[in-house]
Amino acid sequence: MWLYSLEHSLTQIEPNLTPLIAPKALEQLKAVSRFFPDALTDTYGFEYRLAPASSTVDFAIHIDKPEGAILAGYHPNQRLPEVFDRHPAWQQIQQFCAAWADPSALLHYHIADLWLEFDLERDQVDDLPVPGVLFRPEQSQPSLSTRYDWIWEQALPLLLNTALPDVVQAKLIECLTCLPAKTGVFQVGVMLSRSVQAVRLCLVGSPSQLIPYLATLGWQGDVAELEAIAHALMPYVDGIILSLDVGEHLYPRIGIEGIYLSRYLPCVNGQWRSLLNHLVQEGLCEAQTRDALLQYSGYSVGKAIHQRIYVRGLNHLKLLYQPGLPLAAKIYFGVMHKSTSCLVNPVHVPVASLNSENRISLHKKPRSLDSALSSAVSFLLAARDPQGWWADFRLAAGISDEWVTGYVGMMLSGVSDDRVPSVMQQSWKLLNIRTHRANQTWGYNRFPPGDADSTGWAIQLAATLEETESERIQQAVHSLLSHQRPDGGFSTYERAEPIRAFIHAPPEQTLEGWCGSHPCVSAAIATLPHGILPSTCRSRLHHYLQSTQSADGNWDAYWWQDPEYSTALAAAAIAVSQPDSPRITQAVNWGLNRLTDEGFIPTLDHPTGSPFATAWCLRLLLLQPENPAVQAAIVTVVDWLLDQQQPDGSWAASARLRVPYPDDQMPNQFDQWIYHGTVQGSLVFDHACIFTTATILQALAQFQLYSSKHLDGKSVQDELTTVLA
Repeated sequence: MWLYSLEHSLTQIEPNLTPLIAPKALEQLKAVSRFFPDALTDTYGFEYRLAPASSTVDFAIHIDKPEGAILAGYHPNQRLPEVFDRHPAWQQIQQFCAAWADPSALLHYHIADLWLEFDLERDQVDDLPVPGVLFRPEQSQPSLSTRYDWIWEQALPLLLNTALPDVVQAKLIECLTCLPAKTGVFQVGVMLSRSVQAVRLCLVGSPSQLIPYLATLGWQGDVAELEAIAHALMPYVDGIILSLDVGEHLYPRIGIEGIYLSRYLPCVNGQWRSLLNHLVQEGLCEAQTRDALLQYSGYSVGKAIHQRIYVRGLNHLKLLYQPGLPLAAKIYFGVMHKSTSCLVNPVHVPVASLNSENRISLHKKPRSLDSALSSAVSFLLAARDPQGWWADFRLAAGISDEWVTGYVGMMLSGVSDDRVPSVMQQSWKLLNIRTHRANQTWGYNRFPPGDADSTGWAIQLAATLEETESERIQQAVHSLLSHQRPDGGFSTYERAEPIRAFIHAPPEQTLEGWCGSHPCVSAAIATLPHGILPSTCRSRLHHYLQSTQSADGNWDAYWWQDPEYSTALAAAAIAVSQPDSPRITQAVNWGLNRLTDEGFIPTLDHPTGSPFATAWCLRLLLLQPENPAVQAAIVTVVDWLLDQQQPDGSWAASARLRVPYPDDQMPNQFDQWIYHGTVQGSLVFDHACIFTTATILQALAQFQLYSSKHLDGKSVQDELTTVLA
């Protein structure tokens, strides 16, 4: 048996639940929780009906694979009470978990985790509670996750202790085998406490794909109405999951779930407040309920069971659509308890299929500039997520989408490809609906405070699309100006307090590094088109760039290991107003000296050539192509870059982003970087190769433009052949 039940954990957060949950419902929760050992889970949650208002609440318990052994009866120290062994539904759960816990069974590798959901409105909690069971397919093994036959052949028969009715199985197979590309199964569930013969499918992907897919399956609802509901929700969340019940046919009720990539950060960065305000305006939530939910998030330390921290947060929203009925809303919130002696590591999403180290070049590509550009565009289009974001780099704050999408969208400008204009427009549209920050800036992703670099690239993209007169851009530019320091440079973060709170930096730690002037950020902002920055601001910025150029001719970078990035941008900014400046010549000569005879920039991590650094060097050289030595170097560099392109159109990840300590003002003197880390002192690469590929695409596009004007009618291929012969 066990010493503590889950009720003991629930009691620790009872003061935080009482403003939301009625006393009777709270007693029901306790009655269910005392059936289970405290060791069964470290995460549990509650389903709360927002509209129409209801005093009932449901209970959900998260089960990881190791804890599944308790449900299977295999755990040496923790067992459920014997009454569970005699209940038919729990016998089914037991045999299901036994297969899940068995390393020799396929389910062990197919299922990531599961949830037990207790419908307290229907259950008689004085008796043994019977849950619904939802299991999540393992997504880390593409060879397994792309096939779903194990769901109807193994998982569901085990869970139900019988095969599905033929008509239900036929419809389920149709649903799973007809899924659109870039969509997938998030969860599969059956409600063992209900008599309805149906399977719950939770599908993740773009609503623009999933909703028309419902119609092809014979769903009888209003597609346009459902699309409008999903579209209205999307600006407030990170993603959409559709839940549907599959029986002989698709049941009319559809759940539209708004999800976040992080479990707790949206509670403190304004996302949940924006969403709940929207629900109040739509009549889907009462104002007092909104206020109580926003007060729920936080943490507390309890000593009743060991020494624990209880982290409370809001998880996701579900809108329930049924034709002919008013829209209903539910919110899901919960708690995670951990020993205070434990350090919780961030969860990494496996991206082996995107990792450049796993790509093997099967053949050497012909050196054709046009085909290289087209292939690179194809790669970038395919690399977007279902909503259209580009996401790359992995840090403690998650994977970047705002910064990366603004940057990549801008890198597509000037690329001669019919697919590009609409993609740039879509990128700007996505950025434009991220309005949760009061100052209307953009950031690494939606979680941290906005920063000058991300905001600058988003403004660059908007300027290319002639959107600079929009109210959003006017507000963003106004906020950007507050990042300019007294020396004329721009800092990444305007003020220390917001980013200090985000990274939980101690009060005694200064943030002079992150809040000081940065040459790389300043150089990028200096390339904004004239007319966006006030003339006095631009004058001070150019003075800063001139004062920070090294004696060798380069500009150091703060966030980048490769100074080619900041040097090319700074020189380009100066060249706009002073094309004959000796500073540009000095920078170009520095770049020439960095190149090998083979046409690449070697780095410590890429001794045989960094595509990222080499591409920025190419952009630097293109500022003064009249010099014969520079001309020859340009063509040699282009030839090398074309040879490095992967069969899928990408280039190997080589953009070396570094995260200095917040108080470090001279990161070039730091030599203890943690490779592939996620926090301060880390050095990370663009694991999806998106950032590197976009950088090289833009550099080659600039070379293509140069060659069309300066090669006297020769094709690029002819010039390459001539120079390299």
